[in-house]
Amino acid sequence: MRVLAKYRGFTRVVSAAVMGLVLAGCDAALKENTFPPMSDVVTSVSTVDGTVTASYLSGDRPVASTGPTVTVNGVPSAINGGSLRSTVTSATPFTRVVVSMQYLDGFYEINLPAPVTSVDLLMTLSQLASRPTIGLLYGAAASGGPLGAPLARNVTMIQVGAGDVQVSVAWDAPTDVDLHVTDPSSEEIYFGNKTSASGGTLDLDSNAACTIDNVNNENVTWPVGGAPTGQYSVNLVYWSACSQAASNYTVTIVVRGQAPQVFSGTLTTANSSLKIPIGTFTR
Repeated sequence: MRVLAKYRGFTRVVSAAVMGLVLAGCDAALKENTFPPMSDVVTSVSTVDGTVTASYLSGDRPVASTGPTVTVNGVPSAINGGSLRSTVTSATPFTRVVVSMQYLDGFYEINLPAPVTSVDLLMTLSQLASRPTIGLLYGAAASGGPLGAPLARNVTMIQVGAGDVQVSVAWDAPTDVDLHVTDPSSEEIYFGNKTSASGGTLDLDSNAACTIDNVNNENVTWPVGGAPTGQYSVNLVYWSACSQAASNYTVTIVVRGQAPQVFSGTLTTANSSLKIPIGTFTR
């Protein structure tokens, strides 16, 4: 007899004898089959406006029951070291959202102050996240009520440079958003100058001139040990709305040894071709 065992994101065929050792409580087998924590991939979850931050809990996600049914919308791709925005919606008001990942231990639980039928969530992703795809599971519950069945959503991970300094932008519409980062020597990195003398590189450029690739992420990075000290500035240029009404963006700034900074906002046709200041930071 052979059975299927799920381990670290893969399905393995193992013999009944081996499975029997696990079921009998073989400590070595149990340790070998310990799932890594979700927090190794997703480092935080909050509402987009930052008013509510999720708690991270180890162990299995809560058992699903007869709670609200949800739908989830968002860009189906993300980058290591960046951010992922998603909207959770239900016809039934809810106050609690649980987000977990397939084959990983732990989950994030966010408790909202009042019932809602829709909430925008923001996840920050580890610079070391290396899976080609992450399988996210979303569930919701009304106040004091049971959790609904999880909705699965796969997100394609695009590997980018993630060094001592990493600045990225993600957005949710087929528009052309350009990331501009100015280094301490006042050299600007953008699509027209992808590599600076200081070693910074724009290594991901998306939807150039409205040639839509659906990646919707851009990234500028300096390698480990190669980022100059001093002040950096970050701007966005809404090169074109590409006939879209609006585009929600999230800029993530990661400096080794510092907490990530995240900025979110909305671009409209009124912003087309304009430079939008995001902020400055110091390494």
